[in-house]
Amino acid sequence: MEYQIFLLILLVAFIPRTILGQNVTMGKIVVEGITKIAETDENFICFTLDIWPHDECSQPNLCVWDSHASVLNVDLSLPIINKAVQAFKTLRIRVGGTLQDRLIYNIGEGFKGNCHPFEADDSLLFDFTEGCLYMERWDDLNNFFNNTGAIVTFGLNALLGKYHTQGMQWEGNWNYTNAEALIKYTVDKNYQINSWEFGNELAGRNSIGASISASQYAKDLLKLREIVDRLYKNSQQKPLIVAPGAFFDDKWYHELVTKTGPKVVSVLTHHIYNMGAGDDPKLIYRFVNPTYLSQVSNTFKQLKNIVQKHAPWSSAWVGEAGGAYQGGAYRISDSFINSFWYLDQLGMAAFYNTKVYCRQTLIGGFYSVLKAKTLVPTPDYYGALLFHRLMGPGVLKVHNKVSTYLRTYAHCSRERSGISMLFINLSNTTEFAINVKDHMTLSLHKRRKPKHGSSSINNLGTPREEYHLTPQNGLLRSSNVLLNGKALQLTSEGELPNLTPIYKDSNSSINIATWSIAFVVIPDFVAIGCN
Repeated sequence: MEYQIFLLILLVAFIPRTILGQNVTMGKIVVEGITKIAETDENFICFTLDIWPHDECSQPNLCVWDSHASVLNVDLSLPIINKAVQAFKTLRIRVGGTLQDRLIYNIGEGFKGNCHPFEADDSLLFDFTEGCLYMERWDDLNNFFNNTGAIVTFGLNALLGKYHTQGMQWEGNWNYTNAEALIKYTVDKNYQINSWEFGNELAGRNSIGASISASQYAKDLLKLREIVDRLYKNSQQKPLIVAPGAFFDDKWYHELVTKTGPKVVSVLTHHIYNMGAGDDPKLIYRFVNPTYLSQVSNTFKQLKNIVQKHAPWSSAWVGEAGGAYQGGAYRISDSFINSFWYLDQLGMAAFYNTKVYCRQTLIGGFYSVLKAKTLVPTPDYYGALLFHRLMGPGVLKVHNKVSTYLRTYAHCSRERSGISMLFINLSNTTEFAINVKDHMTLSLHKRRKPKHGSSSINNLGTPREEYHLTPQNGLLRSSNVLLNGKALQLTSEGELPNLTPIYKDSNSSINIATWSIAFVVIPDFVAIGCN
């Protein structure tokens, strides 16, 4: 019976929404504009570049990591990659991943000339030998970062010098000399690295492959702090120290910040793959299940509490999130339905005062926002670009009693007056007609009866902007997305399309179609907290 239900869900996912019976629900969304409840970094959107060997592919027909996807060998001269990053003007890029803790840098005493490309070996940690980052490649990467305006976080090898004891436990002091040589080379070259991240998924009960105790991690981080302070002492801007790049473990994170103390770790990063395994046949259902999507909010809440109570000198980032793990899900992670998870989680992370959200990946895996092999932007790329351009750092509280299937978030508009809102309709049978009200004005109206015909907001009448995203032909697994009914495609010259809004009367209802996403900019909304 469960299998039959799942088949029905899959069939429905392929039915154009125009032939489905639809209801229209009228509703009111109230936004509290008097104060911000959270604030993101100016550059909240972040994509990752992962580290993989050139010949990692073991399944030619379903290759998760093709030969051009790794930060070690991607062709950085490709126009589409450069244009995709430049479109954000200042896009955060996090370089790292599983094999960063097997990566040696070809510099420094005892290392220069003694590191070699990765080779498969299933008897070793992560099934590979140690690999090499050559300084010529580091030069090329930094030229790319500089030319595209990228803001870079680089993940350092935290396992070097340690030894395996039992289970997944690794012990011993960090051999910092190779990392110190890389950082010194970077400083001498005047390469602008925004932050150095220490280790990848080595912390707590959900470690992957290897695990380090919080006390040892803290000891190693104190050494990294000393190195950064010393090597950057004459620099105008000192990079942040970011750690631990792991799946959240409340007890482990609490011990880490206690033992490192103030001003050592600038950012606490955690990873999220809450949708499940990429090959799980039930995966697709979770993307339209509001209860399931909300479950991860507890993780955001717990890390926010640790920062507030025990590490106020730090901030919370999502250092890596791909939705489905194991490289993502074939024909799901690069399709429209993935945007339900991704954009909802961007809104949720911001609500809990997460400063940066790094999406796995820019290129590589099924969850790449530039489609594997062709590098054509996926629906998630365009969703992220709209979020970056429209949703400012200031986060506002939203009261939504209309439906759990209508996900709603509000921010101060970026670099202009008013607010910008994100609506996600997870329902395939119900459209919504929404009126947005201001909480402060409504409170005043309760105390003073408004005159007949008065409006709570939008009295100036400036048209609002609307950006409606829908899947091509109504198919949730389409890798093509429509903006206000027009397909978003690269031009014949390889340029990104313009993201052009439609304009509506500011006092009219906002109509959210079934299975759709909408960004709405309301310039007349007077939000005192955004000033």
